[in-house]
Amino acid sequence: MTATSDETDFRERDAALEQIAARLGVRAERGKRFAELTSLRVGGAVDWVLSPETEAQAAALVHEMDQAGIGWRALGSGSNILADDGDHHYVVLSLKELKGELEFDGERVSVPAGYSLPRLCVDVARQGLSGIEGLGGIPGTVGGALWMNAGAYGHEIGTVTETVRVAREGQVVEIPGSEVEWNYRHTSFPEGELLLGATLRLTPDDSEKIRARMEDAKSRRMATQPHGSRSAGCFFKNPPSGAVGTGKIIDEMGMKGSRRGSARVSPVHANFIVTEGEGARAEDALALAEEVRERVKREHGIELEYEVELWRANEPRKKREAEDTSGESKRKEST
Repeated sequence: MTATSDETDFRERDAALEQIAARLGVRAERGKRFAELTSLRVGGAVDWVLSPETEAQAAALVHEMDQAGIGWRALGSGSNILADDGDHHYVVLSLKELKGELEFDGERVSVPAGYSLPRLCVDVARQGLSGIEGLGGIPGTVGGALWMNAGAYGHEIGTVTETVRVAREGQVVEIPGSEVEWNYRHTSFPEGELLLGATLRLTPDDSEKIRARMEDAKSRRMATQPHGSRSAGCFFKNPPSGAVGTGKIIDEMGMKGSRRGSARVSPVHANFIVTEGEGARAEDALALAEEVRERVKREHGIELEYEVELWRANEPRKKREAEDTSGESKRKEST
């Protein structure tokens, strides 16, 4: 049987990728599924998962993959991703090993992209530094938080970000946080930009007061969100008007508990879609989300925007230039 052009292309890509990973000392794995890599526990097969352990290693890796025309997407803890059920023929660049150590310098803290956001909040509180305690209940990594300008309970990470480290031309480059547009759950980082870490400038305060504010935020979150369920956080952004939150809109339409196969609108918070069962499928979650969007559009005239990132198997990432013109998508990592 004659190999198809796609099969030949994949073999050539795989051979080049194995050489790159071996040369840079990066762990490369096959046989993974997004159901193993994301908090929703759904999603299809992934061709490769590569896990650099240092910022320099990650920068060199994405440069070589770009030079070779190998498509990749960066993933943190997968807490803000809905990947569909198809076969994803690109490389997942896992940033979970980019943990490193925090470096404190007075009011500043340098943190790698793979560092846990909740852990960061606890660690800086111990140092008597305030400014991100509201983010302590957001699962995911610092890289994902930076990419989407994560925020909660009066705090947004963009407001305290002094510099961001990114991968450019195989090197780690530091850019001022003031050059980034920090909008509501969106930033101006171009698609294809790999965020490696950041330096935050925080505010000195009493550690006990900071911890008390963190506990208050945690208590409110636990009381109003589906703790322990398989979710990707808030599924939709709040409407631009801000008058009424998306969760309240969906709740008032009577959609709490609505189900589509293995997915349902959380009975605890209507802006959460959760998955259930061993055979849960991404198509159920997406179908339910689209049903919600259609009803909100029809009944309220509001076009809900996704806060989760939708990763589709039929949208492989080729070269950085190609995706820069697409206008969509998110970041380099997901929270």
